[in-house]
Amino acid sequence: MPRPAPGIYPGVLESAYRRELESLIKQNALARLWAKDTSLWPAEQQEAETLKSNLSWLDLPEQLGALVTRVAARAAEIEPAGFEDVVFVTLGSSSLAAEAALRLPSARLGKRTFLLDHVDPDGVQSLEAILNLEKTLFIFASKTGKDIDAHSLLLYFLDRMRVLGMSSALSHFVAFAQENSYLGQLAVEYQFIDRFLDPPGIHGRYSSIIHFPFFLAAVGHLDAGHLLARVRSMREACGSKASGEVNPAISLGAFLAAAEVEGSDRLVFFSPNTLQPAAHRMGYLVGASTCKGSRGIVPVFGGASYPLEMLRRGCLVACLRMSGEEGRELEKKCNALQEAGIPVVTIELNGPEDLSAELFKWEIATALACSSMGVNPFLDPDTQDSRGRAANLFEEISDKGQLPSPTVRVREADIELYAEGETRRELSTLNMSEALRSFFELRRPDGYLALLPFMDVNPARLGIFRRMSDQLEMRLGIPTLVTGGPRYLHTLAQVYHGGPAKGLFLLVTANPTRDLAIPGAKYSLGQLQLALALADFEALGRQGRPVIRLHLARGAEQGLVQLETILKNAPGNRQPAPS
Repeated sequence: MPRPAPGIYPGVLESAYRRELESLIKQNALARLWAKDTSLWPAEQQEAETLKSNLSWLDLPEQLGALVTRVAARAAEIEPAGFEDVVFVTLGSSSLAAEAALRLPSARLGKRTFLLDHVDPDGVQSLEAILNLEKTLFIFASKTGKDIDAHSLLLYFLDRMRVLGMSSALSHFVAFAQENSYLGQLAVEYQFIDRFLDPPGIHGRYSSIIHFPFFLAAVGHLDAGHLLARVRSMREACGSKASGEVNPAISLGAFLAAAEVEGSDRLVFFSPNTLQPAAHRMGYLVGASTCKGSRGIVPVFGGASYPLEMLRRGCLVACLRMSGEEGRELEKKCNALQEAGIPVVTIELNGPEDLSAELFKWEIATALACSSMGVNPFLDPDTQDSRGRAANLFEEISDKGQLPSPTVRVREADIELYAEGETRRELSTLNMSEALRSFFELRRPDGYLALLPFMDVNPARLGIFRRMSDQLEMRLGIPTLVTGGPRYLHTLAQVYHGGPAKGLFLLVTANPTRDLAIPGAKYSLGQLQLALALADFEALGRQGRPVIRLHLARGAEQGLVQLETILKNAPGNRQPAPS
């Protein structure tokens, strides 16, 4: 059976790659991983059981057959049951699996399928306006169900069904959750039409072998047995019997470890549009696993226009494509990178069935790379501050009925700029243009800029953010990431808070046109979204990361047009600032 064909081209990392490969082989790391030897990674005494439980993802290829078959069977019943619209509601790592499945040409579940991965009131209302709720199936995917954003959406849509007087409202809900989880219990309590439970104790970023088969089987109408056979084939290829460089997992793990150790700590993904969610899933896995204590590998999701000069400054590249698809420009770009000595890994998938298998290989490789680096891949130690601050803000809303009002540092038209701590001391407040100029001067030549919009990034808005991203990359000479909130809090927060201190962070918030109440809560969806943004803004600042927040006081539609103009006219060098 054909498997994804990886190609490792270490380039300038050749010596480091050989060193890390020999080290992993000498330490017998692969056999120890499959034996679930927790001593591969540093862990405190109290973390030992959690670490061991997390390693059960290695057994998933032999466990999921019946479950995925049942998912496919349920999917086949959707249209006969009269459902016309299907909404996948998920904000965590499974949202990337859902998005990947929905982009496939073979996606044909129901008459219309949607992904809801935000809590923006305007976006929720826009989606609701085009749904026929009486013929809509909601599929909630959340490992625990305790995440406040996903739970708030569940409460909202349950209430909307009841308000419409739908006696069979609960037959419109399905849950994907972990065994013994809060969402799993709610599904029983509320009598959802179905629930699918995956084994407990596995970290979300090591659950791709659960998420991707679920969504691919449901949306793509793929044969579940064939899909799992690909995963089992990959498990055999990456098993302890296949030693040395012929083992795709150990070679990839050595490649990643060598890059991080030698300072090539930005992993740039090039992929066609249909595979971008899969690339994001790989990047999230590598980034959040390795980024601890101001080191690790930062994922960047780039365009083929990136110049060689930028990529030579501490980058390695992953080229991901599907066999048979037009990809001449991508192939030409990757060949040019190899010739220039830039470290490259190429992946060509034979079909959608290979997605789960490829991600399983990356999970094994990432765990091995973390062993070489001496970091625990299953912990997120640097995101606790943001979560704690969010909890405090929710309490403040409950007590006072509103969020705190921070000081506006600069205001222009309907856009307000906020900055605190060290960033505020470095910032010019003469006007918006000078404030942005002084902020962008804080960049490093081997760094990156993260645009973090807390709103529904619909296609029109995504186009605006991409134009802004392209212009900023050209002017600043560093990659620019666009990662929407609050979804990135579930995936890339550990990267931004715990990774190399080389990033600039620009949060964008907006007042909703009309807010939506959350049944049973003392705060609205708009307040929830803003509180999550404020909490992360403050946490990044306290960790010494350069961060500003731009607030669109008149809402996103008008504000984004103004913001694009301001960023376009803001002064900035065309070359990176000196180290």
